[in-house]
Amino acid sequence: MPFVEPIRKRRLPRRFPIFVFIAVVALLLIVLIVVKATRPNLPFHLSDYEKALRKSDDSRIYDIYNETRLKRSELSGRSHSKRIRSLLKEADELTERIESDIKQRSEELLTRAFHGELLSNEDLIRIELDAAIAGAAMTNYIEDKTHLYLFGEIEENVYLSFMGQIARVPIFSQEYSQVLEKTESLRQVRENLESANKAAREYAYYSEAESLRKLLTTPEAKDIDHVLKYLEERMAKARQSYYDEQMPLIRTDVEQYRTYDALLKIKKMDGWFPEDTELRHFEEICAEKTPAEIRYWNGPVEHIAIKPLIADHDRAFDGDRFEASADRDLLLITELQLILESLYDRDYVLVDGRSFVSDDGRARSVPCPEGKKPLCLVLDDFFSSEARVESGIAARLDLDNEGRIVGVVRDRDGTERADRLFSAIGVVEDFIEVHPDFSFNGATGTISVVAMNGLFGYPLTEEQDRHWRDDASDCGFETLRDVETDFDVNRAKVKALLLMLASRNWRIANGSYSRLAMDRASLQSIADDIAKVEASVVPITGKMNILHHPFGIHVEFDNEKTALLAESGYSVLSGYGTSIYSKQAKGYIYVSKTLISGRALRNPRESGVKRFFNAGDVIDRVNRP
Repeated sequence: MPFVEPIRKRRLPRRFPIFVFIAVVALLLIVLIVVKATRPNLPFHLSDYEKALRKSDDSRIYDIYNETRLKRSELSGRSHSKRIRSLLKEADELTERIESDIKQRSEELLTRAFHGELLSNEDLIRIELDAAIAGAAMTNYIEDKTHLYLFGEIEENVYLSFMGQIARVPIFSQEYSQVLEKTESLRQVRENLESANKAAREYAYYSEAESLRKLLTTPEAKDIDHVLKYLEERMAKARQSYYDEQMPLIRTDVEQYRTYDALLKIKKMDGWFPEDTELRHFEEICAEKTPAEIRYWNGPVEHIAIKPLIADHDRAFDGDRFEASADRDLLLITELQLILESLYDRDYVLVDGRSFVSDDGRARSVPCPEGKKPLCLVLDDFFSSEARVESGIAARLDLDNEGRIVGVVRDRDGTERADRLFSAIGVVEDFIEVHPDFSFNGATGTISVVAMNGLFGYPLTEEQDRHWRDDASDCGFETLRDVETDFDVNRAKVKALLLMLASRNWRIANGSYSRLAMDRASLQSIADDIAKVEASVVPITGKMNILHHPFGIHVEFDNEKTALLAESGYSVLSGYGTSIYSKQAKGYIYVSKTLISGRALRNPRESGVKRFFNAGDVIDRVNRP
């Protein structure tokens, strides 16, 4: 066989693995260096700042602050990975710490200056340099002292001494040196600010804004740029505060048809907020719904009163022992509707029951549409009882599915029927919906509540419930024997009724808790009655400042009793009369109201109703006995 030389296997050099290992390690190091070099990082950390702080190395601190902010700005433009988010947070914490420390340091220097310590040149240089970081805080501190001086809370020598030191700082010199150069103008502005300052202390934002507006027209106000800026900013702030205070009231006024009141509020801000679309929208609504010509009625305001309506004339005039009193004291639904028509035709317009009196009980003129005569309507002697139910009066008020007030008649078999026209409230509101110009500024009427049996047909306490039941038993009625009273349910119902009544501008007045005849009652009895109202009625109705004397019997001849009523917060007192009458007394006004009843319709001249309507056209001779 042929000679074949054996093939020898080639071997790697003995040191080759070592070379490979070294190459790999070198490559990894290069990659690590590149990664580390390109990995985002911050130029400084909190430890660097604290080290510079310990050495009082301000230059280093400023470098740390500026370079960290610059790096943070760069990082914020990159995609926010977990690493980037961590660095941004660290940068913010570092710069905020530096800002806080420098702000504190600068305020300490300024405080020393304010308290009269002469700042050294080194202090001034430090303030100048620190202003690059804490300039806004310094400006706020300086301007706060100006505000306090102009508000009369810093003496002039203290303020001027402080401003003298501030003017030594180059960065502040140009702006604040005017204060030192024009001290006479400064003094004049401070004197002229007294009325605005007084208004501000009383939170009278409108008065403050108007005082500032007038001051800004004076040459002294424009003499110092720093002061001018303060006055303009303060006026803008006062106007905004007034706006914030008034807008909720304007919204409520518009919602509740008090467009005249809303328009007055809006006009006080005329020109203040020209771009405010909500304000302009409300102004358009109010201008459309408020009569263009308004005059002020300076004489007494007519008051008419009616007691709860007869909702069921068959029940009222069924020949029982209550028929005579129902015929004498009460009106039928149809009669009230015709009365309202006649009042409307004779140019009467409903106004609010307090429109003629100020909060402190002084008479004032009444705004009303030109050509109209103001009239206050009183729903008098407003309470429920079984005798009244037997006379065809609604047993209680309720709300229908649309949230409107309805009267609820309870038949002898316990069946209940509800209708808006079963209560004078519904009749009046229904008429206003058809004739909105019969109501000025959303006015409806005043409801004079007698609380001995509860409110609106709902006993709210054990005492009221017991009184209703005892009275029913005394009259021979057993209708309530098996009826259980849930006071929580009743309170919720009364609160809902009061909210709806308030939304339609019905005022709640005190007709006394126990229907007290005040002409014969002792002073102590009247005081006790008022205390009962305060304890059990006011927490539900809110404060009442009108009192209608029960049975219409006033006590104007008794100074002690009227003084007690006035001191108890009742700035309007009213009783029955046959003509228009008003009397100003200490702390209150007494007004006479004309009761319109069945007897009044039969005796129009004697009762005084003839001036309002022709009784023969109103009385329902078909349904009355």
